[in-house]
Amino acid sequence: FPSHDRVRERFNIYCAPCHGQTGAGDGLVGRRMAVKPTNLHSSYLWDQPLGHFEGVIGNGIRTMKGYKHQIEPKDRWLIVAYIRSLQLSQNPSLLQKWGLHE
Repeated sequence: FPSHDRVRERFNIYCAPCHGQTGAGDGLVGRRMAVKPTNLHSSYLWDQPLGHFEGVIGNGIRTMKGYKHQIEPKDRWLIVAYIRSLQLSQNPSLLQKWGLHE
């Protein structure tokens, strides 16, 4: 199983420049974009299935390019899990929303 460092490294390489270290959409590149990157903590994304994130990473969406040729499928899924962990770190109440804690 890949280390947490590898997953964070992939996120930092491919996602953080636009989405920021915490996924808030405030990365260095993202701050200069006319169309701001999505804040990965938006309530809209809380309800999206995990496959949504994997598809967006691979195929892109709106102004975001797809990374299916740069990021292997297993790494895309690891990034998806990392995004969920970032969401939980900023919104612990999601555990209850997702039925993971009573």
